[in-house]
Amino acid sequence: MKHPIGQTRNGMSVYVDLISSPSAKRIAQHPQYLVLAKEMLAQIKVRGAEAVIEHDMGRLIGYDFVVTTTDKDTVFYGRLIKDTIYTRFTKNGKPLSTNHLTVKLRQVGTKNYELSDIWIGHSNPPRPGSDNETTESKVYWSNHAFVLDGQPIESQTITKICPY
Repeated sequence: MKHPIGQTRNGMSVYVDLISSPSAKRIAQHPQYLVLAKEMLAQIKVRGAEAVIEHDMGRLIGYDFVVTTTDKDTVFYGRLIKDTIYTRFTKNGKPLSTNHLTVKLRQVGTKNYELSDIWIGHSNPPRPGSDNETTESKVYWSNHAFVLDGQPIESQTITKICPY
């Protein structure tokens, strides 16, 4: 189901697939993301086949659950339910309030973009082991982690040993 969100400052229409995109689950849990995305899109210009855009909304909009970790933090790895790659978690981190909204857009046609993902917080490289892993992924995720906040983790995959 393709749902129109809005237009960018340079006239590109943006929609989201509310059924099968990675953003669908996030939007289902946080419907206000659509309102934030529409506001953000009206302020930005988009070019290129794919774009990851981090935008300062100018006010606090929520919490960033990816935090910097040190040797003093308790970290572990596990796979989220229905996920094939490991995620790094910290038990004792605290989410940080943020003004930033990040979106991933993919061009479809000449004047349309699909919102493929959205989250509150800063942009970060893909997790190691993902299809779109970059050279920055392992370095970044070696000292950053998601704050454990009730995410559904496959218990048999939990480990303190880095899987990547």
